[in-house]
Amino acid sequence: KLEGYTLLVHVLWWTFGTAFMTKAGGIAYEALNVYFSSWASLFSSIHLLDLWGGEKDVLTIRELTRLSITLPAWWAVFWSSIVTFASAADAIRIVQTPSAKKSCEFAVAVGVISAIVSAFFILQHYEFLTCCCRCCEGFETMKWLSYGGWFELACSLLVNLWFIIGVDQLTSAGQISSTITGEGKSAFGILWDDEGKDGGDGD
Repeated sequence: KLEGYTLLVHVLWWTFGTAFMTKAGGIAYEALNVYFSSWASLFSSIHLLDLWGGEKDVLTIRELTRLSITLPAWWAVFWSSIVTFASAADAIRIVQTPSAKKSCEFAVAVGVISAIVSAFFILQHYEFLTCCCRCCEGFETMKWLSYGGWFELACSLLVNLWFIIGVDQLTSAGQISSTITGEGKSAFGILWDDEGKDGGDGD
């Protein structure tokens, strides 16, 4: 058990550490080896904890996410949405132009909406919403809300469309996803005011 608790603490530690170092304006953008190493350490810690769980016959990631064919994809969408939302919300504090702020706000909207939709279907797959479904058993018109049918297919198509729009908007030149320094400054210098306007390098 000591090894398991140690690995769990390690995962929590690297979750906090990775979030701190890779935040907007964080040290990870000044030294890219820190950026990649922190993410690698986090994923390695999660993998080690998962291997320990499998060895000790504890619930593993595979067992948790393989209850259905679509469940792993919903989990991927959920965590991607959380990272998008959290990163954009954090970047708002350092952007300096209205266009950059608008880009961050749109990224927050993309992350929040897709996270809500994916969380709904994750809970449906685990049947956490069974009590709600039982209340609606007498209403045939409410059965379309269950997973594995046309409703889930339609929602997945809408989420895909939503992400296509988001990727198109957020990765275009001058938008928040096209930054390279972690400080909201794009390769073309669009997000930040042009340094030449001040006639100097700044303080």
